[in-house]
Amino acid sequence: MNGTRNLALCITIIALGAGCASTTQFAPFPDQSKRIEDPDKARIYVVRSTSFGGAVTMKVSDGETVIGKTGARGYLCWERDPGNMEVIGKAENTARLAMPVEKDTVYYIQQHVHMGALLARNSLSQLTESEGKEQLEKCKPPKAGE
Repeated sequence: MNGTRNLALCITIIALGAGCASTTQFAPFPDQSKRIEDPDKARIYVVRSTSFGGAVTMKVSDGETVIGKTGARGYLCWERDPGNMEVIGKAENTARLAMPVEKDTVYYIQQHVHMGALLARNSLSQLTESEGKEQLEKCKPPKAGE
């Protein structure tokens, strides 16, 4: 009897915790009606266009600067100075994508979600502009963080 009750309790807790985590952005979110808000900067999008691993948020940083946390079917967007950039995705693992960025250019990065041992894992890859726009259409904008 206790075993059945414990099993039911565990299933309930798992079901309640399996909801979708939302995307939150801490860095300033640029005006989406403009291609680039500041033409002296590069615009970066990190898109997580799948619902797989939806209960897990993944921290995204631009070097040492935390940009936000992606949830299922969410995206982050920020503008930065041109130069070398390293985007870091943190989940069960740490994924890194280093690339040079130029002013007045838009970059799209896909955050892929993979099965992990305890939590979801992630990897990052650069998308073409057409691929990026297609993936972005599947996503919701982030909530503002503190």
